[in-house]
Amino acid sequence: MLLLQVVILASILSYGCAQIHLRQAQLSVTRGKGKTARIDCEASGIQEFGNAYIHWYRQRPGEAPERILYISSGKPVFDKDSDKNKFNCEKKPDQPISTLTVNEIAPNDGATYYCAYWDRTYGIKYFGSGTKLLVSNIQAKFNSRKIQVLPPSSEQDGKVSYMCLIQNFYPNVIKVTWEDDKKNAEENAVHEEIWDPDANQQSYSISSWLTVDKNSNKNYRCKYQHESKEGSRPIESPDTPVVSQTTEGCINKPENGTTLSTDITDSFMHRTAYLIYIVLLLKSTMYYVIVLFFIYRMQSPIKHRGKKP
Repeated sequence: MLLLQVVILASILSYGCAQIHLRQAQLSVTRGKGKTARIDCEASGIQEFGNAYIHWYRQRPGEAPERILYISSGKPVFDKDSDKNKFNCEKKPDQPISTLTVNEIAPNDGATYYCAYWDRTYGIKYFGSGTKLLVSNIQAKFNSRKIQVLPPSSEQDGKVSYMCLIQNFYPNVIKVTWEDDKKNAEENAVHEEIWDPDANQQSYSISSWLTVDKNSNKNYRCKYQHESKEGSRPIESPDTPVVSQTTEGCINKPENGTTLSTDITDSFMHRTAYLIYIVLLLKSTMYYVIVLFFIYRMQSPIKHRGKKP
């Protein structure tokens, strides 16, 4: 009987805990010095959200998180009086959203901000995923025309790989995932590091690989989420020719008066992407050949020793 009661209690606790979720949809917020930033936290599963205690934390790079304030049904309560002019917090009465406002942004305000909810019933504190505040005069950008999802590579050990290449975005806070047509997420993805091909323009790029069975009949999509834009891109057909995805007649005019067509630049970027793709395939093929060679060398002495003189 005691065991049954424990099982029932654990089920109730797990059910109640699983219903609460804090969602911070903004991966990042980019603002210049002296500007104002607003960071949202959407709650679900919290009964009587108007009276619930929502906390806000700040975590600077290399430091532990520190609480800034908490808010219930009235005005926010600050941990430090010096933060009263810097921050403000409110709840929307018509929906379960808490918003943290950062005023007169300074360089040391650059950090990741987390919302949290303390569930007194179960003694658990729930945290959001965090929103990164970047202090920069460069505006956030994302060029959806600079996305390629390349066809599958050559088969190796019954597996094929797809590559999603995303270029020309800022800041470098981005989330890339893979899903099929039924919106089911794929976990067999490898995300490469973000690299900066042009430091002068602060333009970042990222590649993501998905390896699946060659007999998989699913149609995969590369899903991306960025401060400026979010969406997904299907895999390109192997028969689709590689062409520039810029608008015709779009011309860049540098300060020295020389005109450079963006078609040439895009063509160069696309060729570079395919060269990277081919080099990685050749690299994996070389590893495969080397492994076969060593297996052959290891088996050859065994065969010679087995022969009678």
